[in-house]
Amino acid sequence: MTEPVFALNDVDYTYRDHPALAGLSLTVNSGERIVLIGPNGSGKSTLLRLLSGLTFAASGAAQAFGAPLTEARFEEEEAHYGFRRRVGLVFQNPDIQLFNPTVFDEIAFGPLQLGWDKPRIRAAIEEQLERFELTHLKDRAPHRLSGGEKKRVALASVLITEPDVLLLDEPTAALDPQSRDKLVHFLAGHLGDGRTVITATHDLDILTAISTRAVVMAGGHVVGDGPVHDILHDTDLLRRARLTHSHVHHHANGSPHAHHHVHALDRDGHVHG
Repeated sequence: MTEPVFALNDVDYTYRDHPALAGLSLTVNSGERIVLIGPNGSGKSTLLRLLSGLTFAASGAAQAFGAPLTEARFEEEEAHYGFRRRVGLVFQNPDIQLFNPTVFDEIAFGPLQLGWDKPRIRAAIEEQLERFELTHLKDRAPHRLSGGEKKRVALASVLITEPDVLLLDEPTAALDPQSRDKLVHFLAGHLGDGRTVITATHDLDILTAISTRAVVMAGGHVVGDGPVHDILHDTDLLRRARLTHSHVHHHANGSPHAHHHVHALDRDGHVHG
């Protein structure tokens, strides 16, 4: 039986005296496309940082690719760079990870760190520029781009190294409708290649397009886990996780009747519709 990509058991993590993850257990298998949903403060971003090796569990057990996901193991250069080659994270705010003078240089950064030869790097950059419709921007400074363009550059800079696992933190946040639709189309249509994709999002409207499994988080742990369709129709679960709310309608006879609605959440975790 193949080892899970990630296996977390009763993991705790505290951030600034706040329990960001509390007794969280989760198994992720190769090739799964998972969405993490939950209100602001539920632990989604912290979980992505842990899965990407940027933070480590304070207690409990965490494994990646069958090996301990610990700070001590990352002190071994081979283990550290081996993990970095296999796992890529795209932050919610692309300005955090875009720091090179041009788009071309930004996309080239990862392969240069991995020691690829120049012909391979140039060919891979051209492929990513075309893939993300960035060719006309290759000489532009990333910080001068629009939000949607920055997101595409960040994705290209991560995907160029062909990671086995792609982690996305709020990929549609702050995008205009056209940029959002382009990104969702890419995630829906171009990642069915065996890559494991885990996306944290407040945008419930995109779940069925980009994933097959939904993990609901609240209070730093998993409160629901299953096929996206089943999770979206579990109104009690969504209400408990503050992902839905009720509209009260008054019928002709004057009696009120409540209907539960699922809406996209804004970046602060508030429902809107």
